Amino acid sequence: MNTFNKILVSSVMAVSMAAMSFTASAVVNPSYEDVKAAIENTKAKVDETITALNNGADNEVVAEMISDARQLQKDIANNVLDLKRNQASNVLKQARTAVKNNDRESAKESLTDAANRYKEIEQLYAANH
Repeated sequence: MNTFNKILVSSVMAVSMAAMSFTASAVVNPSYEDVKAAIENTKAKVDETITALNNGADNEVVAEMISDARQLQKDIANNVLDLKRNQASNVLKQARTAVKNNDRESAKESLTDAANRYKEIEQLYAANH
């Protein structure tokens, strides 16, 4: 009985490891259109956030918009763009911190920098595809 349990446990472990391996390999890379849409959506959200900041929107609203932009940028999945996307995300994080600290001028500078970085990402992606 003890041998049977060992065989059963090892068989179950082997099957579950094979299933996890298959699942991991089944991940599909996003298409050109998906990545392009993610870049455009992120740029639009950053531009919308800059407009809201310029129009005197509440800090909490602006901070939430920045968070939304950071969530949207996560869909920019491309190995060539990962470093630049992470750098732009860090600039958005700086903008959010500045808004939370009521430093709207610094937030505006960071958002403008982020917008320029996402434009650069868009141009780099278009040049590579």
